Amino acid sequence: MKKIYLLFIPVLLFALPSCKKDNAAQTKDQYPKLIIGTWKSNRQNIKVYDINTSDLLKDSTISFTGANAGRSWLEIYNDDGTAYITSPPRKISANVVTTDTTTYLTYAIMGANLTLKQTIGGTETKPIITLTQTDMELQSTYTGMLNAAWGLDVNASYKITETDYYKRQ
Repeated sequence: MKKIYLLFIPVLLFALPSCKKDNAAQTKDQYPKLIIGTWKSNRQNIKVYDINTSDLLKDSTISFTGANAGRSWLEIYNDDGTAYITSPPRKISANVVTTDTTTYLTYAIMGANLTLKQTIGGTETKPIITLTQTDMELQSTYTGMLNAAWGLDVNASYKITETDYYKRQ
């Protein structure tokens, strides 16, 4: 009888770690608290795919530093579920600094998805790729047309995946 109990000990030792809560799930549970604050975009990756074949046609990464610093934006998430997307502050005179608010939003986080709803209509859900105390990475996928700067047919629609990278301010 004692030998049977000894056989169950290794089985029990292997089973206990599987009962531990998933670390990724714990992180996702923290997303509503982690997102609160001001985030500045620092990089953007855009991939353009052919709608019919899913072939990758363009892969472009823009770093918002140096000459591109003015292309970055701020996303501000409040603890009451409101959010704002603004341009970064810029100096318009020696004593005046301004910023332009481009969008007023409400937001909700469900699992690993951030849903943004404009106060004037329209809703977008973005998968949260990364969200920590210092870094955030959001992704959007949509169908659209491109301008001539992309070197592709401006009359065609493409599948576009945009990944935006942010640093907490």
